[in-house]
Amino acid sequence: MKRTLNVLHFSLYVIENKLHFLFNKINPALLLYKIPSIKNRMKEKYGIENPTEWYNRFWTDKKDGFSLWFSGGWLIGIIALIFISIGKIAINITNPEIVLNYYYFILLGGLSYLICYFFVFKNDGYLKYFDEFKNWTKTEKRKNVLLSLGFIIGVIALFFSSLLF
Repeated sequence: MKRTLNVLHFSLYVIENKLHFLFNKINPALLLYKIPSIKNRMKEKYGIENPTEWYNRFWTDKKDGFSLWFSGGWLIGIIALIFISIGKIAINITNPEIVLNYYYFILLGGLSYLICYFFVFKNDGYLKYFDEFKNWTKTEKRKNVLLSLGFIIGVIALFFSSLLF
């Protein structure tokens, strides 16, 4: 389970990075950094020589980059959706008159956070897996990203089917 969660986390991180670099091609804010006065101000005031490089490092850093936060949030959300869907189906089978309140969702969200914390985030354990997974061939990366996307679509389908159940 630990390895599977880390594969999913790495795949989400790869997807987020690819989307970041794709968006960089049309990002109007990055054009501002090409203006010489802004470039000089960034260098003088903040000590940033190349603002685009700094911006990319801010997003893609494996230790505490913004993409890592997004992928971690998505991972917690996916696990929470699984728990909510299975719980909703089980409750509808056993006693359909029960109405779920927000304590149920808070409990399952907290549980999903704890699972992700102990299996992925604790002591930056994901970094060991990231170092292992970065050596995957392009085909392996593609396969695992596509499997992760299929899993996410399956979780979303499970969630919506639990609402209809």
